[in-house]
Amino acid sequence: MRGEYDLTGGAARTYGSAMPHKRIAALLLLYPVIALGGDASGQFTASKHPPIKPKYAAAYETHDQRDARKIAIEVVLSEEPIDVAEAAAELDPHTNVINQKALRDHNYVLLWVRPDNDVSMNATYSETMTQYVEMTGSRMTADMTTNTRDKVAGRIFSPKPLKTMDGDEYTIDLKFSTEVTHPPAGTKLPADGGEPGKALKALQAAIAKKSWDGIKSNVSAKNVESFDESYRTPKENLDDAIQTLGFWLPKKPGKITGGELRGDVAILNMEGELFENQNALFLVRMIKEKDRWVFDRATKAGMIDK
Repeated sequence: MRGEYDLTGGAARTYGSAMPHKRIAALLLLYPVIALGGDASGQFTASKHPPIKPKYAAAYETHDQRDARKIAIEVVLSEEPIDVAEAAAELDPHTNVINQKALRDHNYVLLWVRPDNDVSMNATYSETMTQYVEMTGSRMTADMTTNTRDKVAGRIFSPKPLKTMDGDEYTIDLKFSTEVTHPPAGTKLPADGGEPGKALKALQAAIAKKSWDGIKSNVSAKNVESFDESYRTPKENLDDAIQTLGFWLPKKPGKITGGELRGDVAILNMEGELFENQNALFLVRMIKEKDRWVFDRATKAGMIDK
């Protein structure tokens, strides 16, 4: 995909040598992302919009939208620093990032970096959510000087001005260098997901049987509160719960393919049907409540082949 999509409807800091050491330490605590984040320079220029001139770069691992069984590095080039540690720890880092104030109130560029100088780009003007989407090939070039699990650095650029289908002209020339932020380390779960996997299967069985009691006993207390509304009949609550869980989980019981345990939180990988003839990878967050594993929430990580 290339072109324009309308989805509507750091500057260096210097401190004087006389500044007390305690104050410097306090400032560093207030701006951990600035101190630890990477750098960006250059600009994305579109004829119908002001240029995007990012100063900050941050990165984290994400499932590749082309094939969710693979991992890509998502790079955020922004005018203001993001909280990259918060994003990396989330079930869906991308959704967390684009909802952070640093991106909601500013224009930004997102990159998805893969091996062999394979990079996708999305330049976004936040006020109108106008997006310019590009990928490496004849129109955009990537020169990655570092591309590892822990650090990415390089340049993306358009050898010549590009045009959208309606004639809007734009150019790309961006440089970046940043460490890749990882979530807190966890423990690998067995292929069937272990105890959290059993709890998820119990929930899916309850959904298949349309068992209201079974659903309530296998989801978190917060979800029960959301599903169980006093102004609705039990059948209406059941129907709402099944519909909501259907947005989060495969339409049919999927196959658990492992996951990771992080204390009282387990992230399960589940492959299942998104719609007819198309499967997806779902990331399912299970939590431990009163010594029992229950469903908390889930997200679609991306498409996969059957």
